[in-house]
Amino acid sequence: MNNSKFVFNNNATMATITLRVNDNALEEVLELLSRFGKATVEEVVQEDQAFLAQRRYLHEQEALFKRGEMKTYTIDEADAMLEKVIREYED
Repeated sequence: MNNSKFVFNNNATMATITLRVNDNALEEVLELLSRFGKATVEEVVQEDQAFLAQRRYLHEQEALFKRGEMKTYTIDEADAMLEKVIREYED
């Protein structure tokens, strides 16, 4: 079974529904949904466990960043830090 999320237009507001679709019928369901215009069906996201785990991880990382518990580095900054570590262990 695949978990797929479809977003439908409901009088200018969007509602989200989740469908559990049998693997044998998935292609037919996706084809049927593709017949609707973008004003009706905005997004189709096929969810699986790997996707859900990755989404949770990214949300956790975003929260750390927003709380100031994580810092981003430029490529040059990361390169300088790596070079420093490499020099410490070269001998």
